[in-house]
Amino acid sequence: MPASLHVIEGPDRGRLFTLSGTTVTIGRSADNTIVLNDVAVSGVHSKIVRSESGQYTLHDNASTNGTFVNGREARVVDLKHGDTVRIGGSVMAFELQRQGGILPGEAIDRGAVRTDVEVVPWREPRLIDVASLSREQLERLARRGGVLEQLDQALAELEAPTEILAAVLDAALAAGGAQRGFILLVDERTGEIVPSVVRNLTADTGEIPFSKALAFEVVAERKGFARHDADGPVLGAPIVAYGRAVGVIHLDAPREGGFDPDALAVIESIGMRTGPAVAAARSRVDFEVLFSSMIDAMMKSIQAKDVYTRGHSERVRHYSRILGKELGLSGQDLYRVTLGAAVHDIGKIGMPDSVLKFNTNPRLTPEQMDEVKKHPVRGAKILGEIPFLRDVVAAAELHHEDWDGGGYPHGMKGDEVPLIARIVAVADTYDAITTDRPYQKGAPYEKGHEILRKIAGKRLDPELVEAFVSAWHRYRKGPAQKQAAPVPVESHETCKIDKETQQAAREAAARPPAAAEPITPPPPPSEGDDDEGELGDTLREIILIG
Repeated sequence: MPASLHVIEGPDRGRLFTLSGTTVTIGRSADNTIVLNDVAVSGVHSKIVRSESGQYTLHDNASTNGTFVNGREARVVDLKHGDTVRIGGSVMAFELQRQGGILPGEAIDRGAVRTDVEVVPWREPRLIDVASLSREQLERLARRGGVLEQLDQALAELEAPTEILAAVLDAALAAGGAQRGFILLVDERTGEIVPSVVRNLTADTGEIPFSKALAFEVVAERKGFARHDADGPVLGAPIVAYGRAVGVIHLDAPREGGFDPDALAVIESIGMRTGPAVAAARSRVDFEVLFSSMIDAMMKSIQAKDVYTRGHSERVRHYSRILGKELGLSGQDLYRVTLGAAVHDIGKIGMPDSVLKFNTNPRLTPEQMDEVKKHPVRGAKILGEIPFLRDVVAAAELHHEDWDGGGYPHGMKGDEVPLIARIVAVADTYDAITTDRPYQKGAPYEKGHEILRKIAGKRLDPELVEAFVSAWHRYRKGPAQKQAAPVPVESHETCKIDKETQQAAREAAARPPAAAEPITPPPPPSEGDDDEGELGDTLREIILIG
């Protein structure tokens, strides 16, 4: 649940701070998330850490004047709605942002809604006169009602566009009594109709012909058709969303030799009730493509700043993905890990060129190292301003925290560091070890595994290190397969859909953009001097920078 700190006393009275991201620091230094202009406040006075369960915990950072919660000095305390936090001369109220106007546990159990304002006039729905139907019609009606109920449930649960389209087509086949069909979608940019999902339950294999001109007519008129042509009975109905056709349902090969008289009306009903879900799924695909392009642009911006680590973000994303899969992550959890890995160094965008782009010195000066250590917090601020990237802020902010608490920027340790940041830390460190830098020869991959194990329990989570090494060997034994190419659409009057090709394209399209097949790592670099297996100062510094 989102939370905020509202300053109710002190020099900053009236200010409201939203607690975004996993960790929020409070202090006088300008690098803090919340900056308090008060000489009684330490540079980094305290921090608030949000757990995966949504609990906010306040930690005093060994401050000079202490941190007080509800009037009592506290080192570590879980915050509750309404708690007051005093830091220096500022008193802040901790507030959980309300959802629907009521917080869980509040003593409010009654409400009221006005009924004297009617927004939309009520219309009595038309009901079927059951007494006028035959037994066969009643059975058909009950069967179709069950199909539509299952379809509604599927649309509420499914998220992947291909799965949604498949559920729509399966419902149409079942309700219409057809053995074969497919869905065409309208390309909004070109106006073309493009074959999407296809289903063939007959013994025949090969191609399904259809009239493109008739499909365009369905889209233009937003009205279905039922006809009998050289290939047998055919049904077509539009998928309508917000007053426009976004696709066409095409059915043929009826089970009983012909379609029922009311089959077209049922398929048209399916097209109408599923149109918004199909349109939303397609919009989600467009957003994911745009989002993926934005992430790629971010990665290129990072590479432009740090020419010596070109390709670093792609490799870290790849390593994080195989480690996440080894840990059993899937779906949105795996997607978030790979996304966080892709943008983990976004804070380097604000780093001076003298530190990265034009630096050829074998060692960074203390001033340059201080500048490097600012990039995690800077990255967290950048990502925290983008609502749909807030789930991956921890990857940017905390990937340089050490397992033993010796890292930066907050000195967190062990399980205090969220899993996404610990995964990225392993991937980031491994890439730093095994790639060439201007003043350090990258270690061979197997030597990189040895170095990871030496710093496990200090810099890295030891369990994740072992999981990564295991995943690495498994991945190297089974290289990833290439994605299938998209299906070309023929431009003449009658198009044909190849069933097997469509299946391959459907499976490829279902993969989330940011979770695409990983890049193939470069060949191992040659063996370099590493002080007989011990970490040299230069290598240690490279790991520290990432």
